[in-house]
Amino acid sequence: MFDANLDTLTYSLKKVGAHDVKIVVGEIGWPIDDHKHTNAKMAHKFYNRLLKKLASNQGTPLHPGYIEVYLFSLTNENRKSIASGNFDRHLGIFRYDGQPKYPLDFSGQLNEKMSVGAKHVKYMSHQWFALKDDVKNLKTMKGNMDYTCGLGDCTSLSNGPTCNKLSERKKLSYAFNMYFQMNEQSVEACHFNGAAKTTK
Repeated sequence: MFDANLDTLTYSLKKVGAHDVKIVVGEIGWPIDDHKHTNAKMAHKFYNRLLKKLASNQGTPLHPGYIEVYLFSLTNENRKSIASGNFDRHLGIFRYDGQPKYPLDFSGQLNEKMSVGAKHVKYMSHQWFALKDDVKNLKTMKGNMDYTCGLGDCTSLSNGPTCNKLSERKKLSYAFNMYFQMNEQSVEACHFNGAAKTTK
């Protein structure tokens, strides 16, 4: 697919007389969430094959030799716009906290090892915000769910990603907790009419 895309562009440019235009691949990556095929296993496979190809400097049939490529992106971006799709927040080779998701060899030699993660990351307390067990009518929680997902990051709950098979109760807890964490664990920001509580 990479060859086909690059060669389609190369051919089209030559067809209109733009023979000397330097082609740079500005963004290429594989997300780990948003679809059944967007997971760490597939991303790992994608990068291994891409990096091996780039290291060979063979290029493509219409673009032989070195290809300048920029991987997208270094880390996940939990505040990025999802206008083009939920996957945009899950393209990082590293998680939000700078820890690697899977082993890679950026030289393309397939001598895989985990990249060095960010050091001295200050983590918040190990506590979460979850729906209380005594909340029975989950329909009354729709407004809270919409609110937390609008200001937090619920992209892992949509159709296809890692958490889409959670029960409705667990989806609510996920949404409440994501909002809680993104607000630096502020209980004041997460009242939800007393429907949720902090838990260890």
